[in-house]
Formats: sequence, structure tokens, C-alpha cells
Amino acid sequence: MERKKYRIFVLGAGFSRPAGLPLAAELWHEVCHRAKFLQGRAEQFHSDLEDYLLYRHECDNVKLSADQVDFEDFMRFLDIEHFLGLRGSDTWSRDGNESTVVVKTLIGEILAECTPNVVDIPKLYLEFAEKLSPYDYVLTFNYDVLLEHALEAIRKPYRLFAQRYRSVHRYGATVDNSREEVVILKLHGSIDWFDRAAYSEREYHNKQAGLPTGPDHPIFTHMKELRVRKLLEGPRHSDDPLNGMYRVHDFKGLYQKKILFIATPWLLAPSTIKILYAEKLKDFWYGMGRAGTLNFGLAIIGYSLSRQDEYARQVLHGIITNYQDSYWDEGICGYRKSPIVIVDRCQDDKALQDFKDRYRFVNWNRSNLYLNGLDQKALNLIFDQD
Repeated sequence: MERKKYRIFVLGAGFSRPAGLPLAAELWHEVCHRAKFLQGRAEQFHSDLEDYLLYRHECDNVKLSADQVDFEDFMRFLDIEHFLGLRGSDTWSRDGNESTVVVKTLIGEILAECTPNVVDIPKLYLEFAEKLSPYDYVLTFNYDVLLEHALEAIRKPYRLFAQRYRSVHRYGATVDNSREEVVILKLHGSIDWFDRAAYSEREYHNKQAGLPTGPDHPIFTHMKELRVRKLLEGPRHSDDPLNGMYRVHDFKGLYQKKILFIATPWLLAPSTIKILYAEKLKDFWYGMGRAGTLNFGLAIIGYSLSRQDEYARQVLHGIITNYQDSYWDEGICGYRKSPIVIVDRCQDDKALQDFKDRYRFVNWNRSNLYLNGLDQKALNLIFDQD
């Protein structure tokens, strides 16, 4: 029986940049700009930003302007406040306190506006989607839905969860490998994901009080209009943390409504300690320490591996080391591994050295490094090694 030669693709913000989506620094500036015009409870964003600037000045003797703020460090400041409940009974919601909710919602709004419609997806992404094979794994740190739209445009099946099951029972489940589909694991969540848990609680309490069970909600009382569907498919255990997660197909239409503090996209805020909130996605990481050993292709596209994402560094170290050290010379079942392809953009020698320092565990003799960003040449390099 022929072995499934599935590959691993790791995507960062640089993957989506050629389609016009912003990088982290650009995203922060746009979030700040839009937050200036928010009123009411959302004005807490400005108070929290001032508190952060004061904190950095008094603790680190650093005087910053809003434009100089490290986005992820500011979000870390907010995450610590929320995770530890430093505001006590004033803690806002399970999605974070007001400023975090503002940031998540504005990220969704900005990326929704920047995302091309299915009919306008650049050819580069359609070709990338065409070249993906069933059983390929795409590990993406991006919040956007560019790849999903590209796959839908060419009608290629995919799923957004780790395993599909034929059946589940008390002590386990039977895996269903019958479908040929690309696997996309969105490790930081997505702008079109929304958790129904809070709304389900409102339904329950309304029912207990003898009130109508369906309070109006911008998503969950407009599911047909917005083409909302569950993230998971098929049999699942009742305690699966993603059971209440839904995808909004018409997310552009949704973000044109006033959803702030009513519906918050489920994504991990761009914080240096975002892993504190990654419990729902833990299944995506399960077994990843062994990934790379029996894979036949590995590409990393536009992921600069920030030193602040230590958990991602640990995982990528394992995947890359497994890939380059296991069965490299002897091959597997008659197949040989091809060099890792790493695509990024470095403008000068210093940027290149900094990049290689962050990826110092890579065996560059078993890698192809392309430094002009994602383009046709990069695509050829990634896929012409099969």
C-alpha cells in the first residue's frame, strides 16, 4: 500500500502580506487609530494604554509614545490583569477586559476589510491551494481566512480540526481517515470563529426565568443570514472544548454591524503570554513534538519566529530537528526527504543574521532559504521538490 506522503506547512503573517493583509506593526497602528474614535466603555482602551505607558516608565525607566509601544507587550500587560483577576469583580468577560475585547474586535474588523473576496483572491494563493495534497498539514499562526477562501475557490476539501471521527465512546474514539482533505490548524484562532458558550448561558438563564430562550444576538439569532456553521464536524465527545465554536461565513457582513462587547471573535490576542488562553486549542498541539519524523516535506512561510513566542520556538525546534535528523540519509519506504524550504523577507545582512539567530537550530545544509517573500519563485521552490 502506498504511504501517504503528507507534508507540513507553517504559515506566519508574511504568507498573507502579498494579498494586502497587514503585518503586526501595521495592525497595531491601525488598531490605535480606530480606537481613538470609540466612545463609552470602549474608551477604557485609552486609560489602559496610559496605565501601561506609566508602568513602563516607572518600572523600566522607559518613556514611550503610543506609536512606540510593543503591541505584544501591551497585550501581555492586559492579559496578566485579566488572567489574575486584578480588577476583582470589575473583570469584564471571559474574552478579556474591555481593552482586550476592543483589540480583538478591531483586529477582526481590519482583517475582514483587507481580505479579498473569493473571486478576487490573487492567483498566487489559488496556485498554493491547488498544490496542497490531501493529508497535508497546515499550521498557521494567522487570524485571517485567506487560505480557507483559496481552497473554497478551487473546491478542495479541508477541515479545521485535528481529527475526524467515525464514532466516539466513553474511553476513546475511532478515527475516520476516509476523507481526502487538507488539514488546517489555526493555532491562534480566527476572525470568523465565535464561541456560543456565553449566549448558551443567557438562553439557559432566560429559560429558567420563564423568559424567551432566544435573546437577540448578532450571530446566533441570524445564523442563516450570516451562513453560520459549527467548526467541528461529525461525532465528538461532549466535553470537546471546541464543541461550542462556530464559523461565520459572511464575516464581512458581520463586522459591518456594531458587535463590540456583544460578539467577540475567538482569537488569542497578540500577547507574549497568549498561551495562557490556548486551552481550547490544546488538541491542535497534541503529538506535535513527534511531527516531522515521518513527513516528506516541510516549509515555513513568512513566520519570523519572534523570541517572545517561546512555546512556538520549542515546537518548531522539535519539528525541524525531527525532520532533519530522522531518516534523512536512509529515507522511508523508498522515499527521501527534501530540504526544508524557509521563505521570509530580509532587506539587509543584519536582518538576515537576526533571522538566522532566531532559527539557529536549523541545519542550513538541509534547507533552502528564500529571502524575497512569498512570490512565484518561492512557490516553485516549495512545491517543485516533490
